Amino acid sequence: MSRNDFSPAAVSSGNQATFKVLSSKWDGLNPALIGVFYPVRRADSGSGWQRLLGKRTLSSADNFVVDDGFEVHTPITDGSQEISLNWHSPFEGSGTESTIPTLSSMLQSGALSPDVAALAAKISAEHGDGAIELLRNAAGRTGITKLNSTQIFSGMPPVKFSFTAHFRALTDPQSEVRDPITQLEQWAVPQVLANDGIIAGALKNGLRNLGLETIFPSVAPQLLAMRYGDQTILPIVIESMSKPITVPRSSKGEVLNVAVQMTVATLTAIDRRDVAGFYNG
Repeated sequence: MSRNDFSPAAVSSGNQATFKVLSSKWDGLNPALIGVFYPVRRADSGSGWQRLLGKRTLSSADNFVVDDGFEVHTPITDGSQEISLNWHSPFEGSGTESTIPTLSSMLQSGALSPDVAALAAKISAEHGDGAIELLRNAAGRTGITKLNSTQIFSGMPPVKFSFTAHFRALTDPQSEVRDPITQLEQWAVPQVLANDGIIAGALKNGLRNLGLETIFPSVAPQLLAMRYGDQTILPIVIESMSKPITVPRSSKGEVLNVAVQMTVATLTAIDRRDVAGFYNG
């Protein structure tokens, strides 16, 4: 599904479903400068990802139903992408410097020559001259080679994106500020955390035929997609959100203007196919 397929009449699993945009009013702002976030899940085929729309039950025991028919739109600034690649040199300890470090250092620096010269003077110049010359030639030489410093790739963490999301109220603080921020926070935290342990939950719900929900009663945070500029990056998770609470507020205490610091990350490490897919999604 391309990035342009998500119109207000989007279709999911063959059923007509629409979504509601949660956003402040940014009339006149270039749409390419607005970040779009929406929930996704792994496709039924097991390959790829599809958008979530409509309502679904997260906890049958608590009859907890959520509505996935929302998008959050927000201008983002101060954005950066961080790709960390783990390269290290496993052969650094294979040279003579690590086997006989003190002797190697003395040979390279030439510090051993005066000691040998003094010892040769005591024994015999005939036997000591060759050793002294050998030590002089060893000065400045090292056992470090290109092999010692060769790096190997040992993996990478997921890619991180850090940015500031902006929200402001022109007419309605609840729909323009509170609702979109609340939706992002609901996506960031676990969808369900069971109140009881597994044993207590099994005793309470075992007779209700809840199956897997009895063994795994909680639900991890929601996977998302992020569309910004010419990229669609999915799936992502929200790793952190930070917002000030001492901000301009209405007479009712409603937030009027706030900037939210966010860090999101890809669900897994990526390869070159994923990088190309970010621009083709």
